[in-house]
Amino acid sequence: MKARDNPFAVERVHTIRYRPLHTTFDRLLVRLHELNYRAAITGPEGSGKTTLLEDLQRVFQGKGVKTNLVFVNDASHFDSPACRRLLSGLTRDQIILLDGADLIRRSDWSLLKRHTITHAYGLVITSHRRGLLPTLIECSTTPALLREIVTDLQPQSRTLTTEFLDSLYDRHQGNLQACLRELYDVYAQSDRI
Repeated sequence: MKARDNPFAVERVHTIRYRPLHTTFDRLLVRLHELNYRAAITGPEGSGKTTLLEDLQRVFQGKGVKTNLVFVNDASHFDSPACRRLLSGLTRDQIILLDGADLIRRSDWSLLKRHTITHAYGLVITSHRRGLLPTLIECSTTPALLREIVTDLQPQSRTLTTEFLDSLYDRHQGNLQACLRELYDVYAQSDRI
């Protein structure tokens, strides 16, 4: 199978947006307003934190609010000079959207947190752990959510069994990103499942 025809290709997977399990997107926006746009999206890897942060950016931009989306991961270190550069460019009408706040050194996080109180409209972060900012939502997944996403992505002519998907979910401990990557490989290697 050609990569572009794979139903689990990155381009197709990225069309799937965050689906809150126990709330609505509108309720999240109300809660974020109540928290003065200073909140954390928490949860394990592959639970939708980054996707939700990107969706919030689209909403803010649609309302004319300036955003600055910053990704911090193991490959892109957010060191003290990077922190100072970010802070030097802050404006009071801007929301900082920071993906991976728990990877920032404690001293840089403390500076960023303090500085954004008076120099930015808001600070919304993702983190694997709670406690850096008040929690907006704790992202989670379920086997049913994986089945729903797979149904949206896969062609009608192919059906993955519930047992297969539930086993996949368990094997990856609820990490939907990892599940979808494995499904890409499964489809790439075989025309039959």
